[in-house]
Amino acid sequence: MIKNFLKGLLATRRNSIVSKYYEFTHALSSLSPGLITDLPPGENILVFSPHCDDESIGCGGTLYKHHQKGHHLTAVFMTDGSKCDSNGNDANDIVQIRKQEAEAAAQILGIDRLIFLGHPDRQLRTTQEAVRQVEGILDEVKPDTVYLPFFLDNHPDHMATAAIVVNAVRQKPVEHVFFYEIWTAMIHNQLVDISDVIDKKLEAIRVYRSQKDIDNFAEMTQSLNRFRALGSNNQFRHAEALFQADSKEQENILTQFHGGKIH
Repeated sequence: MIKNFLKGLLATRRNSIVSKYYEFTHALSSLSPGLITDLPPGENILVFSPHCDDESIGCGGTLYKHHQKGHHLTAVFMTDGSKCDSNGNDANDIVQIRKQEAEAAAQILGIDRLIFLGHPDRQLRTTQEAVRQVEGILDEVKPDTVYLPFFLDNHPDHMATAAIVVNAVRQKPVEHVFFYEIWTAMIHNQLVDISDVIDKKLEAIRVYRSQKDIDNFAEMTQSLNRFRALGSNNQFRHAEALFQADSKEQENILTQFHGGKIH
């Protein structure tokens, strides 16, 4: 009986969040994707990745296109990745292996600098300490464009990363903020044509050999990017979906979906 009650409570909570999300996106004036044939704006790029590999999966094609234009790229990895679905490696070993894989993927995508914050995997929280860490990075890097995971992406570390970064950007504003998708499809308002760089993206994903079935995962990611190209009226063969949020929308995200709370 208690179990059924809790299930019902969780379902109600989930439905409420979904309802809020559709209300939120419906209120925006830019739901139809603005097709980007080249790149989102910005030359000093900062991408926040919950784990080593999310940067490649979520927006690897877009990052590589920035590199092609000669832009400077910095990647911040929030967690140590120690609880990944690996090929039987020891937790301490996997942390080092994933760092090495991230460095190899960065070489492929043209990411200039990597920052590893090392929060315990699956234990990332929106704390004052974590927000201050990110504020310090924003102060140092001074990006004009930030990429971060979708704020309702179906993984606790992904949602926590979004909440931490949006809280930090509230204090250290950035001109352009884009959410990318990994586990959860989102309503997007931007598409990036990655048709000519999809092979580079897949190469970067496949570097993460510590992950089980990485080749299959790369194939599924390619399928998502192929599906996203439908939104271009078949102008693109592969596309990455992004959600651009201005400061008002960022504030709404914190209030509606994360309660604006810092622990």
